[in-house]
Amino acid sequence: MALGLPFASVGGESALRLDVPAGRLHAFGASFAIDEAFVVLAATLLLTAAFLLVTLLFGRVWCGWACPQTVLGDLTSLLEPEHRKRQRPWRRPVGFAIVAVVSIVVAADLVWYFVAPGEFFRRLAAGTLGPWVGGSWAATAGVLFLDLAFLRARFCATVCPYAKLQGVLFDRSTLVVAYDARRDADCVDCGACVRVCPTGIDIRDGLQMECIACAACIDACAPIMARLKRAPDLVGYFHGEPGGRARPFRPGALALGAATAGCLALLVAVVAGRSLVELVVIADDAFATRRAPDGKVLAAYGVALENHGRTPLDVSLAVAVPGAEVTVRPERVALAPGEHRQVRLLATARGLGPGRADGTLVAYAQAADGRTERRTERVVIAAPEAR
Repeated sequence: MALGLPFASVGGESALRLDVPAGRLHAFGASFAIDEAFVVLAATLLLTAAFLLVTLLFGRVWCGWACPQTVLGDLTSLLEPEHRKRQRPWRRPVGFAIVAVVSIVVAADLVWYFVAPGEFFRRLAAGTLGPWVGGSWAATAGVLFLDLAFLRARFCATVCPYAKLQGVLFDRSTLVVAYDARRDADCVDCGACVRVCPTGIDIRDGLQMECIACAACIDACAPIMARLKRAPDLVGYFHGEPGGRARPFRPGALALGAATAGCLALLVAVVAGRSLVELVVIADDAFATRRAPDGKVLAAYGVALENHGRTPLDVSLAVAVPGAEVTVRPERVALAPGEHRQVRLLATARGLGPGRADGTLVAYAQAADGRTERRTERVVIAAPEAR
């Protein structure tokens, strides 16, 4: 999914990409400007709450089965200690070659979330990646190579902050990989579970911060128990500890479940409540309000318009002032998808006496896909006296 997502296209744009020069986030058909960071905040809150809930219920299932560090470690397993001990001279150079290829591809994939793959390959073929794109690709590939070639799962055991949270989030019903000490007599001390552990711990010593729940020890122990005709699951998945029971509706899980649902509702509300067009109006200081010889009052405003959609937008502008007839120029503004434009709006009012008059700027937006929206902003016309 991570490798393929940058190639997926929704409405002619990448399914997920941060366009840094344009200051926009394209996400599954929607396009968010930098001033809409609250959408990213809502999504972050949802992911955080869901992550905590999954950890409380299923332990380090992310670490063992989905974390890129673990997955990439599996793809480059020829560099694991148990392979190096087999004394086959070709394993280590082949392992380093695989690590190099994986590092280059994964680093490019990370860049594709900022530069569309098609543009990336065109610039690569033309030799015009530039220092930022090319440098980011090279630096990321270098860091990944050093990590996968030398650090590997030791990162999980020493640096990763998620491992430190383990003791805080777990309770007596969290799903963990554990050794059943009640069957200690069945253990033949073969050491298979220790040899395959990527973090180098002994699962028989109890639950440890370094355990990433990859279940390699379960796979190593199960065939040995089968050959000895003994019951399986000497090392296995247990709720809290061997003999523990599942309690999915315990208070902590219900609280985190409610928080996750609340964050999901917040994200849905934020996305559903997005406007088609952003409208900001300020007085134009470079154009003082004046009265023409025929009695008309001329005022100017700076109007900022931004198309939040993925289709072209046609915006009609009008100013309404009680007791006056007002015309504006320009009356219509066309906005491309995601375009931000600032225009000077000149308003001409007939029938205004001297003094301050409150009015309303109305922007009526119509998208190419048929959606419409009406936005309003308060404006003030300070009409001078007639000379």
